Amino acid sequence: MYKRQWIAAALLAGVAAAAVWACGPDFPSQLLDHREATLKATPQNSFAFEAAALLPATDKLPAEAEAPKADDAATVARSLGLTPEQWQQIESLRQLQSGSEVYEKSTGLPEELRLYAAGAADYEIAQMACEGSDEGEAASAPADAHCAVSTGPDMDRAVASFEKVLALPPGQAKLRSVWAAYMLGRIHAERARDQAGDAAAFKRERDAAAKAFQLARTRALDGGSDTQALALSSFGEEARLHLYVSGKPCGWNEIAGPDNDCGLHLAPDDLKRAITLYAAQAGHGSGGAVQSLAILAETALRDDQLAAALVDHPVSQRLLVAYALARMDDVVSEAADGKATTRKPHPSLVALVAAIEQRGLDHVEGADRLAALAYRVGRYDLAAKLIDKAPGPLSSWVRAKLALQKGDLAAAAASYAEAAKAFPKADDPKASMEPENTHLLVGEQGVLALARGEYVEAMGRLYDAANAVGGSGNVFFPDDETSGIGFGNDVSYLAERVLTVDELKSFVDARVPATPAPAPAKGGSAEPAPYGFGTPLADNLRWLLARRLMRVGRYDEAQAYFPVSGDQRFGKEDLRAEARAFAQAVRDADKAWTDIGRAEARYAAAAIQREHGLELFGYEQGPDYQDEGGGYQGGSGHSADDLKQTFVTDGERQRFAESAAKPERRFHYRYLAADRAASAADLLPPRSQAFAAVLCKATGWMLEGPPDYEDQYQGYGEAPPAVLPERMRRARALYDRYVKHGPYVDWAADFGRNCEEPDFERARVMQRHLYVVKAKRVVHRHLPWIAGGIVVFGAGLGFWLLRRRRKANKPS
Repeated sequence: MYKRQWIAAALLAGVAAAAVWACGPDFPSQLLDHREATLKATPQNSFAFEAAALLPATDKLPAEAEAPKADDAATVARSLGLTPEQWQQIESLRQLQSGSEVYEKSTGLPEELRLYAAGAADYEIAQMACEGSDEGEAASAPADAHCAVSTGPDMDRAVASFEKVLALPPGQAKLRSVWAAYMLGRIHAERARDQAGDAAAFKRERDAAAKAFQLARTRALDGGSDTQALALSSFGEEARLHLYVSGKPCGWNEIAGPDNDCGLHLAPDDLKRAITLYAAQAGHGSGGAVQSLAILAETALRDDQLAAALVDHPVSQRLLVAYALARMDDVVSEAADGKATTRKPHPSLVALVAAIEQRGLDHVEGADRLAALAYRVGRYDLAAKLIDKAPGPLSSWVRAKLALQKGDLAAAAASYAEAAKAFPKADDPKASMEPENTHLLVGEQGVLALARGEYVEAMGRLYDAANAVGGSGNVFFPDDETSGIGFGNDVSYLAERVLTVDELKSFVDARVPATPAPAPAKGGSAEPAPYGFGTPLADNLRWLLARRLMRVGRYDEAQAYFPVSGDQRFGKEDLRAEARAFAQAVRDADKAWTDIGRAEARYAAAAIQREHGLELFGYEQGPDYQDEGGGYQGGSGHSADDLKQTFVTDGERQRFAESAAKPERRFHYRYLAADRAASAADLLPPRSQAFAAVLCKATGWMLEGPPDYEDQYQGYGEAPPAVLPERMRRARALYDRYVKHGPYVDWAADFGRNCEEPDFERARVMQRHLYVVKAKRVVHRHLPWIAGGIVVFGAGLGFWLLRRRRKANKPS
C-alpha cells in the first residue's frame, strides 16, 4: 500500500519561480559625485514597475499566499478553504487506493469536496505510474524522454471527477470549482505536451487547456474559493502552452541565457500571446510573471528580426522598450592604453528604436517610454517628437534632459518643474513614473539648482528627496534591500561645505524640526545604536549645524541643535552638557585672573575637545567622517578635485574652500586640542609637573592617530616614510619642547603614552615660590640702590612734614 500525498500534489501551481533581481554594491547614493552623468542620465522606471503596468488588473483575483506551517492543522485547513473537521476527514483518506474508494468513504462531506478528492486521488495515482517505473528502464531512457501520464484509465477518471465538480450548480461548487477547472487545465496541458508531434491533436488539447484555465479565472471572479491563488497561476500555465518549438516545449533553462536558443525559434504570434498572458499575471501582482517577462524580453532582444516582428503588438512593444531601458547597458570599450573608454548605445537598442520608427509613430505604445529610449540611443530629434504624444511627468523629464543636452539650464529647470507638478497620485495604475523616480527627479532638480548657483534652493530640493527616500545612503543592513539608498550624503555636503552657517541655520529653523526622543526601553535604558542607525535625517542635520556653530565659536546658539539629553539614538553622552562645559572653559580661559587659572581652563577645554571632539566639532564628511563614527575614511563628501567637473560654479568652489577644516586633516579637532593644550603650557612654569603633563597629553593626542591621508605607514616591516607625517612632526615638536624646557618626570621614558594628569595646584605653589625667589633676587642684586632710595625717600618725607608743620604754626 502506497502512502500518497495526492491531495497536496493536486494543488501545485506550475509557475516559474520568482527571483530577486535587484542587487548592487554598498555605495552611498550621491547625485553630486558625477553631476553631468546625473543630469544627463536617461529617465527610466524599474522593470518590475513597467512589467506590472503593461496590463493593469481590472478585476481582483486572490493574490499569491505564503504556504502555511505543516504542523498547524487549523491554518492548513483555512489555506485549503476547509474547516478543520473537513480537513481531518480528508487526511484520513490518504491511504485509499482509488478515487472511487475516496468518494465512497467521504460521506458527510459536501458533494463537490467528495468529487474533487476522488479526482485528486486518481490524478496522483496516474502520476505515480512514472514514479514507480522500473529504475533500470528509467536509467536507460534518453535524457529528454518524457513519461506520458496524461492518458490512461486513472487520468480519465480524474478528468471525469473534475468535470462533475464543474457540472454542479454554481452555488454547490463554491469550494472547488476553481480548483477543478485549474486541474483540468493542467491535465489538458500535459496531453498537449504528450501529443505535440500531432499538430491537430496538439491544438485540440492546447485549446482545451486554455479554456479550462480561463474558466478557473471566471469561477474565481464569480466568488469561487481560491485560497491557493490558482486563478492567478493559471495565467502562467496558459502562457506556457505557447512556448513550443517543432513539437517540443521550451523550458526556462532552454530559453534563458545567451547560450540557449530555443526561445529564438518561437513563433512571433506564440510569443506575443505568452507575453500578453504573463503581462496580465504581472498586472495582478505576480513576481514570477515579472521574471518570465524579463526572460522573454531578453531573448527577443538578442535577435533584431525577432524583436522587429513583435513591435506590431502593443504589449510586446512596451515590454521590449521597458526591458531595454531598465536592463540593457551601453557597450563600453577600453582603449589599448587602458586609459580612455568609449560608451556607445547597445546595437539592439538602436535596432529596436529603428524598427518601431519604421512601423510609424502613429502606432507607438507608451510614447513617453519610447522617447526616453530614443534619448538613450542619441536620437534626440525623435525623442523631441515623441514627448508631445504622451504629456506627463516622464515626458517632461525627458524634455528637461534634452534642454540640458543643449546647455539650456533655464529651460531644463522649467521642464523639471513641469514634471514635478504632474507627479502621479499614489496607486495610480496609469502612472508613468514609479514613486522612487519622483524622489530622484526632485534630487536632480537640486543638482540643477546647485549648477545655477541657487544654493539654498538646491538644499531644499535635495533635503526633500532625501527625506522622501528615508535613507542616508551610508547605512547598510545585510538583509535590507533599502541599504545604501538615500540622498542624505548630498544634503550633508551642502549643509557643511556650501551653505554659510547663517543660511544653514535659517534653513534648519524653517524646515527641520527635531523629532521626539524615543522613550527608554523597559527595565532601563537600552544600549545606544551605532552611528547612523536609527537616527532621522532631520536630527542628524540639526546635529551637523550644532557642530558648525561650535567650530565658529557660537557656543550658546549651538545648544538648541544638539540632541536632547538622554536621547539614546545619539549615544550615552550628554552632548549639550559637554558643549556647555567646553564653552565655560573657553570663557574661563579668557577671564581668569592668573596665568595658572587661564592655563587650567585652556587645558580643560582642550581635554573636552579631544575626548568629545567628533561629537562636538567633527565634520560630518571629510576630514573627520562623523557620519560613520570616524571609523572609515572616505565614502562620502567631496574634494577640491571633485569640484573640477562640469555643472560646478566658481561660487560653490569658493564656499567649499572657505568652509574647509583647519587644519584639513583627519580628526582635525585633535590638532586643535593639542594646540590649545600647548597654549596652556605657555602659561605654566616650565619646570612644573603640570607643564610636562600638559605637553605629554598633547603629544599622546597626536600619536594616537589614525594616520593622515598621506600617512599609511604602519611599521609592519615597511620602511619609514621619507617625510615625517604632520601628526608625527607635531608630536616630535611637543616632545622636543618638553626636553628643552620641562622637568624630569618618572614617566618621561614613555612620553605621550603614559601621562599623569596635570597638577595645577602644585603649579600654583611653584608659581608663588618663583615669585618670592624672583623678588629676593631683585632685592639682593639692587640692595645699595634700594637702601639709598629709602634714605632719600625718608629725607624727603621728613622735609615735607617739617614744612607742613611750620606752615600750620605760622600766625595768620
